[in-house]
Amino acid sequence: MHWDIEDYANLYHAGSLLTEKNRRTLGLRMPVDVYLQDPLVAEHARQAADDHVSKRAEWNPLSTIDIQCEPDLTRGPTSARIAVVDYDADTNMLRDPAEWDDEERHFFTMVNGKKVPLTKEQHDLSQFHQVNVWAIVQSILNMYEDNTILGRSAPWAFEGNRIILVPHAGDMQNAFYDRNSKAIQFYYFHSDGKLVLTCLSHDIIAHETGHAILDGLRPFYLEDTSIQTAAFHEFTADLTAILTALLNNELRFEAARESQGDLEHDQIISGLAEEFGYYSYGRPYLRTAQDKRTMTEVQNNPSPYDWSQVLSGTMFDILKEMLAIRKTKALVSGKQPTISQAFSFVSNRFRRVAFQPLDYLPPVDVQFSDYARAVLRADEIVEPADEDGYREAMIKVFQTRGINYIEQNPVSKLNFYTYDINQIARSRMDAYHFLNANRRQLCIPAEQDIAVVDLYQTDKMAWGKGKLPREVVVQYVWREDVELKGKEYETLQGEHTTLLCGGTLVFDNRGNLLSWQHKPGTGKQEVKNRLRKYCEDEVDKGNLRREAMLEYIRNRLLRGAIGMTEQNRRDVISEHQPVEVSHSVDGSLRFGITPHLRHWTNKRGG
Repeated sequence: MHWDIEDYANLYHAGSLLTEKNRRTLGLRMPVDVYLQDPLVAEHARQAADDHVSKRAEWNPLSTIDIQCEPDLTRGPTSARIAVVDYDADTNMLRDPAEWDDEERHFFTMVNGKKVPLTKEQHDLSQFHQVNVWAIVQSILNMYEDNTILGRSAPWAFEGNRIILVPHAGDMQNAFYDRNSKAIQFYYFHSDGKLVLTCLSHDIIAHETGHAILDGLRPFYLEDTSIQTAAFHEFTADLTAILTALLNNELRFEAARESQGDLEHDQIISGLAEEFGYYSYGRPYLRTAQDKRTMTEVQNNPSPYDWSQVLSGTMFDILKEMLAIRKTKALVSGKQPTISQAFSFVSNRFRRVAFQPLDYLPPVDVQFSDYARAVLRADEIVEPADEDGYREAMIKVFQTRGINYIEQNPVSKLNFYTYDINQIARSRMDAYHFLNANRRQLCIPAEQDIAVVDLYQTDKMAWGKGKLPREVVVQYVWREDVELKGKEYETLQGEHTTLLCGGTLVFDNRGNLLSWQHKPGTGKQEVKNRLRKYCEDEVDKGNLRREAMLEYIRNRLLRGAIGMTEQNRRDVISEHQPVEVSHSVDGSLRFGITPHLRHWTNKRGG
């Protein structure tokens, strides 16, 4: 169906009022061919089909997904939030971009003077790679922004509204998101005579997009304040890959059939980056969500990747428990769904359980316990009675893994001065006036100049439950000066860094406080009556946070894991120095993870 561009634009912006079927009929969704996983999985599936011996013989990892078709797509591809720039820094080559046919509404390239549509038959062309990475990032962004997860547009953490995707950035065993370059860069490398392109790995694309989206939602998480904060970034990125896989009907159906509803035997959904894992490590995947480690088992482990797998394994266990409950409930009711139907229902519910709580997290220094509390609180708001026992199962899984979920300061202790939620939601300055008036209730030291770093509203839905009440989310932050005293800080002795403090308040549309997660500082609290006696503990908690941060810095220095960007370019810091340190405008130190060393750097046999 062809539309005048103005009519099409009007129709597109009204698309949220239409059903998914009507969007497809009217051309507001377009089919795009992509890799479901990666070329290695595709090759194995083809071999299985030739041999006729595998249950997966008919499964084709080169598949078609539906993408929102914007009215002003252009070459690149370039859309409202994404721009593909295919520049190879090693060869200094800028590849020709995929072209957009506005009449036929599909991407193409020119071969021998003819337009060639970029379908799965052209999967070896660079322009197919460009469309592949664009379409997958676009689909993940749409997944996050759906009203079953965020219920709002996801911001980027940098100035501007388009993230740059670089499909063939250079020859390196890597892929990474970098806020400074506003880009996700995908590299290629050779191993055992094989050219491996990270831009064709669905899991790697999803992983890096997860980093970019979380950075936009919680930009202070990129400051290296603790092992768990660094690990949470990796966990969110891995979980993005898992949830994207669950969103795909073919992958979900195949996983349900192979596992027969018992995800203990799953590898399709839980295994991440198969091709990269094989050619880098010589194993069938890079990481797996089937990890069984507990918090105790990684306590002395300096790797955020190992820590992240504890949380990934925890959430995958919750998915298993939810599937088991769904099957049991169906047996009791006498209405037995197919395994695929049960898997589809649980996947949709799990997506809400896993990612809607992102809005409830503190703005700084996130810990696994913060996420556990956010998961349970968000679920409690939607399902107060927990009639099916899903939340009870979540609590048991968190307990088994050693993740504390006890609320430290329940919202029932707060008693704000009279306020108007509509006024708070009006602007950051109005939100600041509310915070300033309630400093003693929120345990914010009087001398600290707090900043409202984000203020937004959500429009969410619960799968099968309809629309949820509008939420107003206020994030506030302050920094406290910390001196690095002692010889153990080596060349950093006498320098100053900052302890990040702050909180996230979530209100419903009537002004009721739903959640408060915060990180206290060390400033003394003014306690005038018993109502705010809980703030007396805040100084002790803040001092514990300060000491934990200093110990973390000392341990990093002891292992030689810190490099100064003033002394080296970011791209030449040693791989043994994954933490970069730079001076801020006020002269204090900022610790952050070096982007190009954050993910896929270990070589085979390493």
